[in-house]
Amino acid sequence: MIRKTVLTSVLFSVAMALSATTTGTTYFFAPIDARFDTLAKEFRRIDFENRREHIKPAQTDQLMRIAQQSGNPQLIARAIYWQVRASQMQAMPKKCITLLERARRLCQPAYDYDKACIDYQLAGNYERLGQYLKTYNLLTATLPVFEKYGDHFYLGNTYLLFAQLFADINDLENAKEPLRKAKEEYAKAHFPLNRIYFFEAMLAEPSRKIPLYKQSLQQGGEHDWGMTLQALTSISKIFLSEAKVDSADHYNQLAIDLLQRKAPDNPLFEALIDIGYAKVRYAQGRYAEAIAILKKEEAKKSMLGGERFMADIYEMLWKTNEKLGRSDLAYNYLKMYTEEYQRTMEEIHKQDISKARAREAIARRNDTIRLLEQDAELSKRLMYVFIMATVIVVLVGVVLFIYFYQRYKIRKIENRELRHSLQNEALIYSVNRQNFERDIKQKECEISSSTLLLANKNEVLQQISAITKHYSDEGRIPPEYVAQINNVIGDSLKNDDEWERFKLHFDSVHPNFFVKLKEASNELTENDLRLCAYIRIGM
Repeated sequence: MIRKTVLTSVLFSVAMALSATTTGTTYFFAPIDARFDTLAKEFRRIDFENRREHIKPAQTDQLMRIAQQSGNPQLIARAIYWQVRASQMQAMPKKCITLLERARRLCQPAYDYDKACIDYQLAGNYERLGQYLKTYNLLTATLPVFEKYGDHFYLGNTYLLFAQLFADINDLENAKEPLRKAKEEYAKAHFPLNRIYFFEAMLAEPSRKIPLYKQSLQQGGEHDWGMTLQALTSISKIFLSEAKVDSADHYNQLAIDLLQRKAPDNPLFEALIDIGYAKVRYAQGRYAEAIAILKKEEAKKSMLGGERFMADIYEMLWKTNEKLGRSDLAYNYLKMYTEEYQRTMEEIHKQDISKARAREAIARRNDTIRLLEQDAELSKRLMYVFIMATVIVVLVGVVLFIYFYQRYKIRKIENRELRHSLQNEALIYSVNRQNFERDIKQKECEISSSTLLLANKNEVLQQISAITKHYSDEGRIPPEYVAQINNVIGDSLKNDDEWERFKLHFDSVHPNFFVKLKEASNELTENDLRLCAYIRIGM
């Protein structure tokens, strides 16, 4: 448990050592001052190449001087960020937090990327101190900003720190998803996956740990020397627990060589490796060498106390001195180990309570976020339904408008055609009426002509009858001739053919005239009817 705590405490320092982005040396910070930005871009490039140890304090001091001369609080905040970032591997978390909190207060709202970087640095340092809820809140705030700028490497780092956080609070199930996302983001950034394999090894079953650590070594190498040191010491520890001392010694020696090349003055890594080295020497029976190594680290007590290395150091000094028969020293170190162990266990117990509270608070927060997401999804769906309903209503309205407009156009055309038809019918009616009136006039003329002819014929016949009677009286014509002529004339006058034709013509012009007269007076004779007809036509 103590070793796991030790690994956790230094893990952030390793993770912070490898800043790179999808676009290589892309400078995501908003330009403010040309001199400042030129120097900061160079820091960024060195940072991408994992050579942060080459950034000297004099260079970060120069950056701070430029910021102070400008009087721009945002540049001062950014200069503090680079100071902490350049010294993160050697600095204590409390000191880093003090500086970063000041930078955070100076950070202007418009510079969201600066604030996200500062928050990420703060989250890692708070995680090292066991302030897990602060770590969680800070990391949660950084994600949307890094997504906005497309900084896939920092997204990978953030998700990886999330995984570390969940592992710290013994919530291994929730550590898997951020680890998966970290792998995706690193792949987008075209960055080696050694850190992913390292964390997978930490969470894996014992039988899978060494293969995963070795994959981390192959992917990282000296490119990611901090994580490589962690992997080497972890492999050495596993081999030592399996009594494979030579293998443990081999990997520990590799870690020592790498540390000498990359960070010979780093007290945290040196303590971690030296304790493992002393344990190997103890397993080999080389107790004096083990004591020499441990005494060197004991002298750094003031530097290492906060990192919980002292319990391991006192334990090994107790055991090695006991092996060498130095009972008094062994007893003294046993007492020191017991006190340090109790203090450490008390801290661990306190942290276990803090972890449980953090787990509960994070779980509640996640539940709240899930509820909010569900509400947002429901609102989104309702909005979609509303939009679809609106679209449907609009479409129906458009269809109805088109339908009724077409009906209106059709009716308009029909009305126009109907008006034309009525006009045509009226014209036809007018022509027919004119023809009818002309026919009536013609028939009235025919009736008048027939009547005149009939009257004239009768008059002529009567004149002939009168002449024949005159000549008969004078004896010029034999009486029998006169009788024959009068018979012929009488037959002609009695003939109603002309009268019938007259009635036919008359009735076509004045329908039911004679019928109505008969209905009015049934006593009327044919001569009466003829007289009435003559009167009707004005004769």
